[in-house]
Amino acid sequence: MSSSKKILIIDDELSLLKIMGKFLQKMGHSSITAENGRKGISLFGDDPSSFDAVFIDYNLPELSSHEIVKELRSLNSEIKVILSTGFAVDDISKEFDQIGINGTLQKPFAFNDFKQIIEQL
Repeated sequence: MSSSKKILIIDDELSLLKIMGKFLQKMGHSSITAENGRKGISLFGDDPSSFDAVFIDYNLPELSSHEIVKELRSLNSEIKVILSTGFAVDDISKEFDQIGINGTLQKPFAFNDFKQIIEQL
C-alpha cells in the first residue's frame, strides 16, 4: 500500500463528508472536513504543505469551486484537486482546463470509484 495521505474534503453534504472520511480511514489515510469553502480554505491555510489532495464539491454555496481552487493553489501550487459532482464530468473537466484539476469523482460513487481516484494521487 502507498504511504498514508492527508486529504481535505470540502462538501456541504454532511453525510458525504462522513462517508468520504470513513472511506479514507478504511484505506489508511487521514482527512479533515469542511462544510463550506471558506472553512476549507482556512483549514488548508493553517498548513498548506501538509495536505496531499483536496476533494471539492463542484456546487457549493457562497464561494464557487473555481474560487476555492484558485485560493488553495495560491497557498500551495502543487496541491492535487479532485472535484466531486453530480453533473456531467466531461463538461466540468473542460470548464476547469485553465486552472487544472487532477480528477473528477462522479456522484453517486461507490467505494471502489473513490479508492481508484485516491490510488492515482
